[in-house]
Amino acid sequence: MSYSTNYTDEYGHTREVSITKEDSAEALKNDYLEIIRKYDPRYVTIRRVQAKPGEAMHLSVTVRAPSHYLSSKEDSSPKACASMTADIICYPGYPLKSVSAAYASDHYLASPNVFRSGRACIDTWIPFTSSLTTVVDKLVRDMIHDPGVTRYDSMANSGMENWHRDGVAAGRFPTIQPKLLYAPEMTALPPRRTAVKPPVTPPPLPGRNH
Repeated sequence: MSYSTNYTDEYGHTREVSITKEDSAEALKNDYLEIIRKYDPRYVTIRRVQAKPGEAMHLSVTVRAPSHYLSSKEDSSPKACASMTADIICYPGYPLKSVSAAYASDHYLASPNVFRSGRACIDTWIPFTSSLTTVVDKLVRDMIHDPGVTRYDSMANSGMENWHRDGVAAGRFPTIQPKLLYAPEMTALPPRRTAVKPPVTPPPLPGRNH
């Protein structure tokens, strides 16, 4: 069994690429092991949750640091909390297939990056570039209101823009130093193993006949 999607390389060439079921499982396993090692467990907890039919992996990610939440779609008054949790779901065909992430609809992160439904805004998924590790990293930094990952140019909840900008200007955000989220030895980790990137075909040189 294999999975496929269209892939556009740096030269703008689009073609179909595929990955086997076994390679997909291996890529997911490697990225999961990386995020487990990447973060300091004093601040970040990553827990496996029983996957449902149609899911390849289900994770619960908790950041134990000051944060703020909203409690309904109509709520516009962020409330302080001591921790925040998001669920991340990976699907068969990863890393060709995008992952999804969401908070509880009655306790979701107050952030320009989170829709009022509680669903987290995931950047455009780019096969062989986007990964579980990039998604988790954005989420954990967003949970401490780190402006380094805030997308003011493409907001999921524009009602949180002024509140977030004011917090940054006042020095309240991020709520802790982002470096505290990471394991001290993370710089010594080996490079991430992923599915092999398909070979790139360069564009023809000017004046050459093919």
